[in-house]
Amino acid sequence: MIDLSTLNPPQREAVVTTEGPLLVLAGAGSGKTRVIAHRVAYLLLQGIDPEAVLAVTFTNKAAREMRERVTHLAGPPGADVFVSTFHSFGLWLLGEEHRAAGLPRRFAICDAGDQAALVKRCMREVKVDDRAFDPRRVLWLISKAKNALQTKITPRPDGQGDDYDLIAAEVFPRYQQALRAQRAVDFDDLIAAPVALLKKDAALRQKYQARFSHLLVDEYQDTNLCQLELLKLVAGARKNVCAVGDDDQAIYGWRGAEVKNILRFEKHFPGAREVRLEQNYRSTGRVLACANGVIARNPARKPKKLWTAAGPGDPVKVAACAGEEEEAHFVAAEIARLRGEGRPWSHFAVLYRLNAQSRPIEEALREAQMPHEVHGGSAFFDRAEVRDLLAYLKVCITPEDETSLARIVNVPARGIGDATLEKVHAFAVQEGLHLFQALRRAAEVPGLSKGAPEKIAEFVALVERARQRFEAGRPSEAARALVAEIDLYAWARLSVQSAEAGQRKVDGIDGILRSLEWHEERARRPSLAAWLQRLMLDSRDEEDPARDDGIALMTLHAAKGLEFPVVFLVGVEEDLLPCAGIQGEARDLDEERRLAYVGITRARELLYLTRATQRVKRGKVLVRTPSRFLEDLPADAHVKVDPDAQPAAPEEIAAHAGSVLDALRARLAGKPAG
Repeated sequence: MIDLSTLNPPQREAVVTTEGPLLVLAGAGSGKTRVIAHRVAYLLLQGIDPEAVLAVTFTNKAAREMRERVTHLAGPPGADVFVSTFHSFGLWLLGEEHRAAGLPRRFAICDAGDQAALVKRCMREVKVDDRAFDPRRVLWLISKAKNALQTKITPRPDGQGDDYDLIAAEVFPRYQQALRAQRAVDFDDLIAAPVALLKKDAALRQKYQARFSHLLVDEYQDTNLCQLELLKLVAGARKNVCAVGDDDQAIYGWRGAEVKNILRFEKHFPGAREVRLEQNYRSTGRVLACANGVIARNPARKPKKLWTAAGPGDPVKVAACAGEEEEAHFVAAEIARLRGEGRPWSHFAVLYRLNAQSRPIEEALREAQMPHEVHGGSAFFDRAEVRDLLAYLKVCITPEDETSLARIVNVPARGIGDATLEKVHAFAVQEGLHLFQALRRAAEVPGLSKGAPEKIAEFVALVERARQRFEAGRPSEAARALVAEIDLYAWARLSVQSAEAGQRKVDGIDGILRSLEWHEERARRPSLAAWLQRLMLDSRDEEDPARDDGIALMTLHAAKGLEFPVVFLVGVEEDLLPCAGIQGEARDLDEERRLAYVGITRARELLYLTRATQRVKRGKVLVRTPSRFLEDLPADAHVKVDPDAQPAAPEEIAAHAGSVLDALRARLAGKPAG
């Protein structure tokens, strides 16, 4: 029996309301994850079959945490609950019903890099120069259409749209056709394809509605139209859907999330009950007062007011600095001062609206010799050597994957250049072949240079040998044999000038091989195809800054779901927070206000809101206007501080940090410092 006495009354109501649609409005820091875990455990104790419970969220990290908590509360039956991300659930469903979906048993998942390469190829097919038009913008429009359940893109009327509308309309069907030819899906298809499948097949729809009697959705405010439709199709007439979320933290509209899903929950699930979790267990009273003041100005929201029993705490500090360098040095100086109170580096986070704002902060912390980590930078799976090896492995599973094949045909260099590949491509189109089939028939391709057919034949033989090894033996051993045969380590080292950079590339290759070995040890039925599918999903997971023993630097978007004892929110100025328009869309002021609210509520004990009175942009000094959000801070919850009153010279900060370390060493040694 689980103990519900540790829950406050609204939390308890959310746990024991098990039938019918339920919306749990969980304010920041209100114990949302605890409620979700207790609710699932409570369902099991009421006799609900664990396999009939489906709990979905947005990141693998959140799914793992949810699964662990449920198992801890409910015991072994908790391990049988279907806990996953939306995309993992879609992948599982497509794997179960691959024939009905028109997919092979071992279909590929295109990652972001593969998608961009595919869009470039399609743009060339319609004679659009990918140097003049950004393929990522075209891909964004395609993704937006899929998430809105659209099967085609209709350009806006003359004068209302732009050239990207026309390009995306032409590229979309070709892009989808290319995916089908490669026996692949992209990330959006992992939701859109199950929706299309369940919509058209009543028997399948009934099958999954019978399988899952109770659904639970975390971070419901981040769902898009496609994900909402998937939930409705699986829920069926019972509508046992518990949606947990916070409309005040809906900050992903730019990637298709619909805050209307949570605001209109009862419309989609009639008869829904609503429970509000407003007691905050994270932040001090004054931090919450500032958060409430900012978010209260949003017109379209479900009213709620965070409160805490933990006391008022220190006032929020607001500082106006002369420029961005002065702002950065002020942040470093305050961190040095607070370090003197015994705080570890991991207590501090610096948050900003745009990645470009991190540079002066990084420089100030580097000068002060303060350990720090910038999160959300270049990802591991974007590294060339990692993508090269993954492309080889994908081709070994799916030779029809033309994007991966084109990437590796001359890696390492083997004399098969772009001109040769273009001729093979043209031959493939003419003969109605996949690229790999055309490479097999290279001797028939007209116009190839002397020796090219032989080089291509050697490459084809290499791939065939590797495929045979994967079919006959352990995936990790076959992968290591492939790396050795093409001497990928040497190729990686030769691509850079320094030994250190070369070793980093080798480490990246080893990281992939170790991941495959780990899969073999843990999976019930290890296979290269299953590992690649899982890897494509896991590579989208966000980092966990809490693991690092240093000052965390990240955007406000990356900070969602995290918390830190001390937070510096920098650049609180007009055109930064709120930010100017993104990707050509008009600025969504409501979402920008929610983003500020998310940033404020990351702070547990101390919060600083800083800005610069001027910034240099393209060689010009521009006067900056304070953010309108600063006007919404309650007078008794914040104070203005003078950054010049506390010297911020880098050498002084470094000396102060050094003295703190000396004091700690002396304390550990049991003798006085100095």
